Amino acid sequence: MRLPRWLALAAVTFTAAYATQAQASCGASFCLVNTDWGMQGAWQEKGWRADFRYEQLLQNRLRSGTDAVPASALDPSHRETESLTRRWVSTLDYGWDEHWSASVTLPFIDREHRHIEDSAPASWHYRQFGDAKVSLRYQTNLHDSDETLGVGGLHAGLKLPSGRTGVRNSTGTLAERALQPGSGGTGLLLSAYYRQFIAPLQLSWFVQLNADLPLNTVDGFKAGRQIGLDLGLSRPLTSRITGLLQLNLQQRGRDAGVQAEPEASGGRSAFLSPGISVSVAPQTRVYGFVQLPLYQYVNGQQLTARYAFALGAQTRF
Repeated sequence: MRLPRWLALAAVTFTAAYATQAQASCGASFCLVNTDWGMQGAWQEKGWRADFRYEQLLQNRLRSGTDAVPASALDPSHRETESLTRRWVSTLDYGWDEHWSASVTLPFIDREHRHIEDSAPASWHYRQFGDAKVSLRYQTNLHDSDETLGVGGLHAGLKLPSGRTGVRNSTGTLAERALQPGSGGTGLLLSAYYRQFIAPLQLSWFVQLNADLPLNTVDGFKAGRQIGLDLGLSRPLTSRITGLLQLNLQQRGRDAGVQAEPEASGGRSAFLSPGISVSVAPQTRVYGFVQLPLYQYVNGQQLTARYAFALGAQTRF
């Protein structure tokens, strides 16, 4: 199967522009699994849709490059210990017709971070709203036959600086900017996708290319740009249960600015994400994914995770 020419061109453009920046981030990563049900074929009609998702990620393994850092190599007076991030992500989407829709996404973040600084333990724990996202989507049928249906689409939007950047711990110490609930800046969000349903196999597959491009530096910090590529398969297992499988790739550039740590930010990763979706009502489904690392590379020394998971529900009304 050949990808549509417009999607191949988008892939080449994004990759060429940002491959030199390809570097994940310390303590602020989230589950990368793709739960955009619209892109995966859950809707093509007018109306409201809502998605509520819970994600959890525990980063407690120090890594340098692709290697785990042995205990003997750690500086006992200064080292990262762990970051536990829980996110509740709410998305509201409205489709005007089978082509156009708009969505708003707002995350709520519960984060605990611990490290050793000058031989003394330091920790932060906050519950705050993160940066909101607004986006516009266009999609259209690219081909339709008795055996296959192919749909392509484009997303464009903004990540807004709605999350706080001044969270402190109980001693009044400001958390690192990469750990804050908000980035402080505005980001341009772009994506292109293609999905296909193969009737004889009762199989759907998709590919989506994503870009999160920070536009400005605020208070001495600019988050690294992110490029992601998601590949996915889905197939009904019963009349109500669908099996899901994704490959999630990400490249993230180094953070920049006087408040950033460019030497210990940025990297690239590949995750395999099996999951399941269950229809619990005519307009409602619940789903779950486990995300397992296949490859992780980080600049400097950074905390990484052994796994992540996401649980959610989507409804149409």
